[in-house]
Amino acid sequence: MNKMLVIGASGLIGNRFMELARNKFEVYGTYNSHQIEGNNLYKLNVVNRADTFNLIKKISPDVVIDTHFLNSVDYCETHREEAWNVNVEGAKNVAEACIDYGSKLVFFSTDYVFDGKKMIYSERDKARPLNYLGINKATVEQMLELLDMNHITVRTSVVYGKGGLNKVNFVFWLIQKLKAGEKVSIVTDQKNNPTFADNIVEQVLYLLKKNKRGIYHITGRECLSRYDFSLKIADVFGLNPDLINPITSVELHQMAKRPTVVNMSVAKVERETGLKQDDVLTGLKKYKIQLEM
Repeated sequence: MNKMLVIGASGLIGNRFMELARNKFEVYGTYNSHQIEGNNLYKLNVVNRADTFNLIKKISPDVVIDTHFLNSVDYCETHREEAWNVNVEGAKNVAEACIDYGSKLVFFSTDYVFDGKKMIYSERDKARPLNYLGINKATVEQMLELLDMNHITVRTSVVYGKGGLNKVNFVFWLIQKLKAGEKVSIVTDQKNNPTFADNIVEQVLYLLKKNKRGIYHITGRECLSRYDFSLKIADVFGLNPDLINPITSVELHQMAKRPTVVNMSVAKVERETGLKQDDVLTGLKKYKIQLEM
């Protein structure tokens, strides 16, 4: 059986790969600040180049799934040196170790590489980030192209699902707030594609099976505001929508600029895999079943 190494196994996407890829790969994982228990797990800080090379040499994986990054857009904006070291230098270490030891790389990027000035974005559109996290990810995307290595870049957005220790995803956070009867303020003017984590894993595993390479948008099918998304969450989980207060981005005083609307086309990945991405209601219903199990 081929080997898979998941960098960032304690995160949501990494955790889903650890769970869902086991019947196709011998799966190994890493964690850094959030320790997880289990077999084939290693502590790794990818900023340490020697440790990164040594671990990839030791495991000799056929594919490396690199999900690690500082994913708080405002934190990255105000901690730029740390963000660059983790998001860019760390990713470079992983990529170059993959080249040296013959591993295929799956790198995770974000919709924040775009500025939101187009109606819909395809994989051919040029990255024009507005914030430092987006700059980090766009830099790595360009680096991977220049390295001309065997890789897949996955751009995704607002990922939710069961699993992961390093951050509570937006859907789970909102569910807990509404269950507690707390009022929340959600923006109406930031729109993107909420994505069920299991869809990402399913698509990537198929792309690996077919030995595909290049950039792919793997998101949910629908582009909607955080506010409208929140109303759908309340509906599916039987929670009170009156607790959700609509506001605009200006009222949040966020440190980092966000694109107003980023609608990423999933036509390419659906065409090449034959697998359809879930709409929001379908993804949320699947997530509800996971939480009830």
